[in-house]
Amino acid sequence: MSYSMYLKTAAGVWLPIPVLPDKLKVTSPGKNKTDTVLGLGEVLLLRKKGLRTLAWDSHFPAHPAPYVTGGASADIPAPIELVKAIQAARDSLEPLRFLLLGTDLDVNMLVGVGDFSYDERGGEVGDIYYSIELTEWKDYSARRLVLQGGTKKVVDAPAERSGTPGPAPKSYTVAAGDSLWSVARRAYGDGAAWKQIYDANKATIGANPSLIYAGQVLTLI
Repeated sequence: MSYSMYLKTAAGVWLPIPVLPDKLKVTSPGKNKTDTVLGLGEVLLLRKKGLRTLAWDSHFPAHPAPYVTGGASADIPAPIELVKAIQAARDSLEPLRFLLLGTDLDVNMLVGVGDFSYDERGGEVGDIYYSIELTEWKDYSARRLVLQGGTKKVVDAPAERSGTPGPAPKSYTVAAGDSLWSVARRAYGDGAAWKQIYDANKATIGANPSLIYAGQVLTLI
């Protein structure tokens, strides 16, 4: 089954994972404890699970290839751009959103970047190999409680607002070799706006945003 992976920064930038890893390790630690009760012996005390972690090894290719998400003609960011974006996201101390799409184990959760190491290898100029570990992030900030007409009400933070895109055609017919990233860059001048196109065309594209086909007509808003 074909699937795709993405990271979304707090600034709203979408980072595709162009080469899917051979293995994605998901760890969900248990926090149960045991104790000894007089007359019963050892018993298990159930506790809520710990924070999930995600880890994988892969590489950012310098050039499109058949094994890259979107195929040999895919329009992918430069490896160093992806490395810098991940480093900047970690240095900002803001969580990212991790998305795994197109599988029975779809994942969509906020995470923090833990270990992130990378290197270049001889004979593969421009390719960057990396290992990354992400840990689930939960919002632990205080919520404001206000009185409205004598009734207590929890006030949530304002919803995230996306920037207003520039003028764009109302529709686009997919050509051979297109990806949502390349369509967004052509239509809006920013490949990271691909999610906007996907959200407006889920009924046409389906569950996997990496799979679009020549002849499909996409709505651009």
